Amino acid sequence: MFPADTKILCGDKNAAISEIREESAVSGASGWGEVNLTRVKDVFVNYDHKTSLCKIATTRGAVIRCSPEQLCFGRINPLVRHYSLYLHERSSLGFRIGTSPDLMRDLLAMNNLKQDLFNQQEIIDRIWIIETTANLPNATFMEKYSMFKYGLPNVPFSSRQPDSELSDDMIRELFNSIDTPSRAHDLLRDWHMFIDHPHITMRLSNSSNPTSNSIQFVLFGGTERADTSGRYSHLIQISSPLDPNRAEHRQFKRKQGKHGLWYLEITRDDLDEAELFVKTLSHLDSLEVVKKIQLTRKSPFYILPASHLKPGMLVPILNRKGVIDEDTVASVEMEEYKGPLYNLQTHNLHNFIVGQWVVMCYDFSQSLQRNTSV
Repeated sequence: MFPADTKILCGDKNAAISEIREESAVSGASGWGEVNLTRVKDVFVNYDHKTSLCKIATTRGAVIRCSPEQLCFGRINPLVRHYSLYLHERSSLGFRIGTSPDLMRDLLAMNNLKQDLFNQQEIIDRIWIIETTANLPNATFMEKYSMFKYGLPNVPFSSRQPDSELSDDMIRELFNSIDTPSRAHDLLRDWHMFIDHPHITMRLSNSSNPTSNSIQFVLFGGTERADTSGRYSHLIQISSPLDPNRAEHRQFKRKQGKHGLWYLEITRDDLDEAELFVKTLSHLDSLEVVKKIQLTRKSPFYILPASHLKPGMLVPILNRKGVIDEDTVASVEMEEYKGPLYNLQTHNLHNFIVGQWVVMCYDFSQSLQRNTSV
């Protein structure tokens, strides 16, 4: 949610969010860098609210102020070499804290370590980036601080990793002896972050016959426009083979990707219909839904709470040419606020533009709770 003086883009002018009413025309992203007008469906107001606000600035000077749970869009930039303090959960053990000078490289190495599975068929790793910094002493300080304050171990999950000093039996005993879930909950709460929104989720399997484990659901990811409103269709993809004879799967087109792998693909014009279709598929095949949004001509963005955006990450920004482009987060600060907070729900686009930032519309059914259990 946003403070009362937040400026909303309404075509060729800006208006304070406190002045927006139902059926007001506001601007939003419609996919692949384009911007269109949409109508406000509802306005939400929370009067006399006392909370912390995230103040996030990009390298080109775009600034946003909003509550930590406000859903925004972002993704990790592999070209930025920041030290990352991260919280790491392994489904078979628990939570640990760690730092990395190149998190993407370490994640790739982690994904290839099938011998770390302790004779299990599959494990799930989830990672939350707590903070990023370009300074090694700062990264070391943040790791030590998190270890001592929250009592979270910083040992690897496997004895086979180069920096491990413990055997697998010792590692299991260590994590079985410590209530790491409750301590991880405390860490995320203090950083205004949410357990249901990890930055990265990986499934590690030692099966010789890999199967699909996720649905890629990309809002505006289709290459054709959905209707005369200018919106693009929504893309649904499933990697790896599924039963082609089942009714749900016969609707898909079979395509071959850049690396020779086959996947199933289908588009839907209506978002509600697309979400229902994805929900049905996920239940039938026990697939995890990975929801993204295609806002620029480059890779799609993930949907993340504002407090999960960290320096060095890429976010969608409206540039001076009126096109949605990428920019890099330069700073994130927290400030105290007391007063009314506002949010909007729009028709069709399900997003709107705050200053130069593209943000997700308010959805009460999916609103985040600060006490979400671990």
